[in-house]
Amino acid sequence: MLNKLLSKWYFPISLKYLSLVAYIILIVTGLMAYSTDAAFLKQLRNTNLGNLIVWSYWWPAIVIMAIFFGRIWCMVCPVEIITTFFAKIGLKRKRPKWLLSGWAITIFYIIILFVGIQGFAIHRNPFFMALYLLVIVGVSIIIGSIYEKNTFCRYVCPVGYLLGLYSRLSFFGWRVKNKSVCDSCKDKSCIHKKYQYNLNYKSCGVDLYPANITDNTDCILCAGCRKTCSKYQSKPNSERPNPRFQYIGFANDLFQLKPLRMAEMVFVLIVSGFVISEIWSEWPVTDRILNFLPGLISDIFSVSNSKVNSYMYGIIQFAFVPVVLWFAPFIVAKLFGAAIKLKEYFLNYSIAFIPIIAAAHLDKAILKTTSRLPYFEHLFTDVTGVSTAQQIIDGTIKLNGNPLWMNIMVSFLLTLVMVAGVWLSVKVVKKINLQGSETSSKSPLYLIPVIYGGIFLVMIIAWRWL
Repeated sequence: MLNKLLSKWYFPISLKYLSLVAYIILIVTGLMAYSTDAAFLKQLRNTNLGNLIVWSYWWPAIVIMAIFFGRIWCMVCPVEIITTFFAKIGLKRKRPKWLLSGWAITIFYIIILFVGIQGFAIHRNPFFMALYLLVIVGVSIIIGSIYEKNTFCRYVCPVGYLLGLYSRLSFFGWRVKNKSVCDSCKDKSCIHKKYQYNLNYKSCGVDLYPANITDNTDCILCAGCRKTCSKYQSKPNSERPNPRFQYIGFANDLFQLKPLRMAEMVFVLIVSGFVISEIWSEWPVTDRILNFLPGLISDIFSVSNSKVNSYMYGIIQFAFVPVVLWFAPFIVAKLFGAAIKLKEYFLNYSIAFIPIIAAAHLDKAILKTTSRLPYFEHLFTDVTGVSTAQQIIDGTIKLNGNPLWMNIMVSFLLTLVMVAGVWLSVKVVKKINLQGSETSSKSPLYLIPVIYGGIFLVMIIAWRWL
């Protein structure tokens, strides 16, 4: 059914235009809710239409969809048509090596974390959230205007990058129906230069050849190759269109054990620290633990500036903590005589962290979407959220909590998801160990799911069940 829709001229491009309209609305509602009062912002972040939808429903939704269906969000992303349009009228320059290396995305993500999250709290301030969305569009326009094809989508966008990693768990992926059809095809319309800058019936803009796609990492599911395969045929072929969205089996890409590049590894390492801060901050007990070391350093050096404290917290949580956690299994393995080099460990075994990170992100999505439900009662009568937030602070509006059965269901789901993430990580470590020699000496590498997965699992059990 989906593949038939993807062959139509109006799909998915019509959804991209709809999402563009929604994107603009979210930006406008965010810009209409400026405040610097911390107590007021604590409510405003949940009463403002833009901020609530972006961080409590849009972001969780695309994470969930990526885990189960691959990079579906990229299929309807409005930024893709914006950057494609500007690439069509832009300079069309070849991409430099530094852009192709993957470091641009990792650096962009670090900037978002430290400048956006830690500096301006874009996840808690509707006005800065709107500016963040505008920055994403601005960067996509600049990149599109300078470089050829969909450079932004593959080589700059950190959202797509993260979804590509989570898509390793997906049940579905973009593949060809019959590779021999591609081998005998003389048209090669799916990669032909003539169709590169079409907005709909277009050849691949992210440097892929459909017959060679073996994982979900880079394909943005625009369906352009399917459309060109169907329309631009010099000789009619009943086997075309050949590219399609199909079932590939759960975690098929993950178990290919494809090592990460250095830039990807650093990206995953930082994300692994970010999700710790996201999950542990939900419970006051673990939140105090998270803040202990930054607080101690702040007291020792008498740091009073809130911005400096925020950046120090970010460095410790997003860099120091994950580095310590990632090093621990390697050091123990070396003590047990494992013949493994540090670079080999980081690039190969880093994929064992992905299912746990994805599970933690999925848990955060569940918490976000369910805990914010009480705010919907007042959301559409005051889209800026300013009046509603003030009434909540004054006590005029009292929010109803979620029912007990929902909280129990949420606790069950959080635990189940994290157990699944740890189980998948164990399977990945086992498969990697079996690829090499001296399996027994590499047994300590099972500490990856034990230590990193245990951080989340113990916290969830203690918080939700004890």
